[in-house]
Amino acid sequence: HWLPVASNVNCNRVSIARLNPEISILQPHRHWLSRVGSGLVDWRGAVQKGGLCAHLNFSGEAEIIWRTGTRIVMHPGTLWWVRGPQESLLASRRCRSREAHECLSLVFPDPWLEQNLHLSSDAVSEAFTPLVLPPFPTFSSFSRPLLASDRVWAHSLMAAHLCEGARRLLDGARLTEFLVREIFRPEGDPLRPQTRTERVTKERIEKVKTALLSSLDAPPPLDSLAEIVGCTPSHLSRTFTQIEGITLSLWLRHARMDRAAELIASGQCNVSEAAIEVGYQSFSHFSRAFLIEKGVQPSKWIDHLQAQVTESISPSTP
Repeated sequence: HWLPVASNVNCNRVSIARLNPEISILQPHRHWLSRVGSGLVDWRGAVQKGGLCAHLNFSGEAEIIWRTGTRIVMHPGTLWWVRGPQESLLASRRCRSREAHECLSLVFPDPWLEQNLHLSSDAVSEAFTPLVLPPFPTFSSFSRPLLASDRVWAHSLMAAHLCEGARRLLDGARLTEFLVREIFRPEGDPLRPQTRTERVTKERIEKVKTALLSSLDAPPPLDSLAEIVGCTPSHLSRTFTQIEGITLSLWLRHARMDRAAELIASGQCNVSEAAIEVGYQSFSHFSRAFLIEKGVQPSKWIDHLQAQVTESISPSTP
């Protein structure tokens, strides 16, 4: 079963929270859980009815499964913000590996959020809106990578040996600071949660890249790619350039020449065969594209690689 990993003070905190439900209603609280071994374990604390949960999953891989069928997989080194179904609180944690599993769960009750944060849709990032502003959807979540500073912060929560009232007050302040820092991450911060539009756009671009890489010899035209990802050709062309920093056609040329260079260097194909493998029927067009991308003619590619190796191992001239 799950055990709190903390001092006796922290164990008492968990017991008091269970004996006095009003504590969990009035302020944020935390549970530090650890488990070794695999198997299915009941974890009703994964979702708080009328509250927001954050799970800092430091080690071990786990799967949270709701009675509704919704599930998420928590990989090691990730933080998950979760608001689950209001009508279903049955949740389980399936440990998917035998390594030690360590997770800090934070709970932010809705009455506390409403009373203390006074959030508005203008102040909250789009990704956090369904998590902290009503009306809440049936299920909402997103994740980000954990940082070394997250672990330092998490372990600092167990450091204070104070009386119960003082420690609850300190915990509330620290958890509040953590939540506010997450909600109001500035634009451009790599850990700022992606909006739904950003996620959909990036998923589309990845699907397009996968489709192109799987058929470099006969890549789908723009209209077909747009149909695959469910948008207009002009929108796909524009967003691809925004995300990748180059046009779709230029990205395709990069990918084709990278593949051709790999085939030539490995000896799987000669230059003419490599050109055909990546969709060039004209050898002159292929040679021109290869020269632009790699800086040398394809017939000189192996010599170019050997010269680089020789240069890297030659002693420098004093």
